[in-house]
Amino acid sequence: MTALLSSIEKGISAKLKEKDVEIENMNRKNRELAERIKQVAIEAQSWHYRAKYNESVVNALRNNLQQAISQGVEQGKEGFGDSEVDDDASYIDPNNFLNLPGAPINSTHKTYQNAENLTCRACKAKAVSMLLMPCRHLCLCKDCEGFINVCPVCQLIKTASVEVYLS
Repeated sequence: MTALLSSIEKGISAKLKEKDVEIENMNRKNRELAERIKQVAIEAQSWHYRAKYNESVVNALRNNLQQAISQGVEQGKEGFGDSEVDDDASYIDPNNFLNLPGAPINSTHKTYQNAENLTCRACKAKAVSMLLMPCRHLCLCKDCEGFINVCPVCQLIKTASVEVYLS
C-alpha cells in the first residue's frame, strides 16, 4: 500500500512541477504582454500628439491662405501669379494668334512668335487647351491636366480647370 501511495505521490509531484512550470511561463508571458501594452499606449499617445500638432499646422495654413486670398481680392489683382512676367507668359493674343517671325511685338503683352509657346508645359508635345484656376494660366493639354495639381507656370495649387477652344 505504501509503495502504491509513494508511486501516486511521485506522479502527482511530477504533475505539480509541470503545472508550476506552466504557471511560471504564463506569468512571464503576462508580464511581456503588460510591457507591450505600455509601449503601445505610449506610441498611441505620441501619434495623438503628432495628429494634434498636424491639425494645428493645417489650421494655421488655412488661415494664412484665407488671409492671402482676401488680400488678393482687396487689391483687385487679376490672377495669383508670382509676378506679371508669369501672367504675361500665359497670355495668348486672340487677334494675333500665331505671329510670324519679324512681326511687331505688342508692348503690353508678350505675343507668341512660334508654336512652341502653345505647347503643353508638361508633355511639351500637345497643344494647350486647359485654363487653370485660380491663376488663369493656359499652359496644359487636356491629357496632362488630369495628372497635374500645380500650375507649371506659377506653382499655384490648381483648384479647377476649364477647357478652352482656340479657333
